[in-house]
Amino acid sequence: RVEIYQILRDAADQGAAVVILSSDGVELEGLCDRVLIMSRGQVVKELVGDEVSEEGIAHAALTSTTSRIEVVGKSTGTTRFRKWLRGDQSPAAVLGIIVVAMAIAVGASNPSYFSAFNIGNLLFLVAPLILVGSAQLVVVLGAGFDLSVGPLMGFLVVLGSFWIIDGGSVWFGLALVLVGALLVGFLNGFLASRFGINPVVVTLVTYMALQGAFLALRPVPGGLISSQLTNIVNYKIGNIIPVAFIVAVVIALVLEWCLRRTRWGLKLRGYGSDAEAAERLGIPVRRVQLMSYVLASLLVFPAALIMMAQIGIGDGRPTIAYTLSSVTVLVLAGASIFGGRGSFAVIIVAAILVQQVVNAMPFFGLSQEWSYILPGIITVGAAIFYAQLRRSRS
Repeated sequence: RVEIYQILRDAADQGAAVVILSSDGVELEGLCDRVLIMSRGQVVKELVGDEVSEEGIAHAALTSTTSRIEVVGKSTGTTRFRKWLRGDQSPAAVLGIIVVAMAIAVGASNPSYFSAFNIGNLLFLVAPLILVGSAQLVVVLGAGFDLSVGPLMGFLVVLGSFWIIDGGSVWFGLALVLVGALLVGFLNGFLASRFGINPVVVTLVTYMALQGAFLALRPVPGGLISSQLTNIVNYKIGNIIPVAFIVAVVIALVLEWCLRRTRWGLKLRGYGSDAEAAERLGIPVRRVQLMSYVLASLLVFPAALIMMAQIGIGDGRPTIAYTLSSVTVLVLAGASIFGGRGSFAVIIVAAILVQQVVNAMPFFGLSQEWSYILPGIITVGAAIFYAQLRRSRS
């Protein structure tokens, strides 16, 4: 390497122009008189003279998203539209059209589909799906995976059924459930980040352990959930829109803003895109990975509260399916399972579509097994579509 550097310097001293392509800040600082930072074909920053330092290069690279937005903002409306189509949020439009088309088709065959009761029930069931889908996306953005979200919901429901009951210590129960969620998230993140164990293996072990734990605690369903909590969670605005749905949507939109506009989102996307490059740029990759699992488990906490109100009793078995449902929502939302790409805003629409498919089965007169077959078909179709789309973009 040193010999190559010396040859390059000698060539430059003799008047030759030397162009170096590198992501190593130390290498660029030692060799270059001028450094151009590029992002997706656009020059977003130029460093000259004393500005050429490892710190300056890293700062320019980490803030390139903002700079690139400024450059693209000067382009035509057509270019902006094409950029949006290539972005993480574009699947929302396609999924939204499918949701509306399906609603019209079902409503045309059975007008009761648009009743206040059915709409309110649909949105209430969507709320926990948005939360567990967002939890899964947080981990996947960091190139991880969490198979334990479903059993964690069940474990928290069963744990709360001992204290969050009429006549029980509700606040103590809520605190205990919250601590339980955080501990599980910390354990998943610690094992994956500290020991480098594959996240699928780690969370599969947690999946089985949590399932065993809530079955040991409640071999038979029991413990009536507090009516006070149930009434709060089940409250609907105008007797149609559940508060739980509004809270879930707000949480997802806040996460979307943080993902695009905060240092946390920048670090998470950077780590998920290329862990080695992120570490060279100074991102604490282990901490980012650990916190992604903690945040994912924290998002499962409100989903568990909604499930408590929905089930009304300490029973963790109905929550197991939410692991696969979270993966279905993730795939429909077009997130990359390899990390770095995804949108919490699209998770909202994908969750609505998944629950809408299940909700529409009785209106079409289809049997229960179709509520599993159709989401499976849609998931495979979405995976193939997004794979082909990414290949064509490349």
